[in-house]
Amino acid sequence: MEYLARITLEHQGIQEMLQVQKELNQRLKKAKGVNIVHLENTLRFWRDFLAQEHMSWEEEFAFALYRKLNHGLPERLQGDHERIKAALAKLEATIKPLSSGRPNAGREFVRWGEEFTATVTDHLARENTALLALKGQGETGQDLGGQPEDAPWDRLRQLVQVADELCQEYLQRPSALRSRQENMVAVEEGPEQDREPGPVETGGIEGPPEAETGEACSL
Repeated sequence: MEYLARITLEHQGIQEMLQVQKELNQRLKKAKGVNIVHLENTLRFWRDFLAQEHMSWEEEFAFALYRKLNHGLPERLQGDHERIKAALAKLEATIKPLSSGRPNAGREFVRWGEEFTATVTDHLARENTALLALKGQGETGQDLGGQPEDAPWDRLRQLVQVADELCQEYLQRPSALRSRQENMVAVEEGPEQDREPGPVETGGIEGPPEAETGEACSL
């Protein structure tokens, strides 16, 4: 998958997960029950897909493309990445108190969840503007050498599954990242194999029934 197509698709998946995060924030604000495992898996997606996979890949490869538009743009985007990581760290720090039912922990999660979504949303808007300009110039990124390889498929498959389950639950539609999955399966398996990926042990993506309660996630 060429770079601009890949990053556009990943941005769509990230934007969907921002909608999931906003929905979780709203449910906590209204003191509705939220599955704690859904909160944990949302944080897992932000940490393992957004920060470790997507942003790292951008810093290694995409910033060279952005310099074609604006020499200072990568430095600004790098600053965005640092702010996103800082906001994510604050959000992650709330999950243990929330799980243990500490009073007001839900408010803290909402506070940092709103800061995180605003920071990521602003960053995506900047990047999407740059991507549109690159596409207008006919740029695809194919002329840049040293494009990093994809992360191991087993790890990405689990993260795509996490995103897809959360989008199905809270947005009532599949994740756009399933297209990324289908592309990687086609490359991995080759054109002659036509089977669906088998079930994956995901280490607790599905929460226990008792996790579906508002007590651990109450404001």
